[in-house]
Amino acid sequence: MSFPQPQNFTARATVVNRTHRVVREQAENMREQRKRSRSLWVPLGICSLLLMALCYSVWFMLDGYDVTPSGIPDASDQIMLLLIWALPAIAGVLGLVWYQRERERANEGAR
Repeated sequence: MSFPQPQNFTARATVVNRTHRVVREQAENMREQRKRSRSLWVPLGICSLLLMALCYSVWFMLDGYDVTPSGIPDASDQIMLLLIWALPAIAGVLGLVWYQRERERANEGAR
């Protein structure tokens, strides 16, 4: 039975230490990313509630103005309501694009 040379232990220790350092660094990056994504849920919830209240109040306000005296529905104000209803979808798509770009930047920075 032959024992390995002391140089091999030094080389292995260097590889192990480097690997541990890389793993710790990646774990820290993952913790920071989770912390950032968690911090966005509260403002998103508040904005969603405010937007639902705004849509309900605009709908209630426009409910009385649906029909003109001639009996033809007036849609001039309803385009604004449709835009307000589409706002969450637009904001969601913009948020998703922003998230993807930030993720790509983080991945490029890690290389």
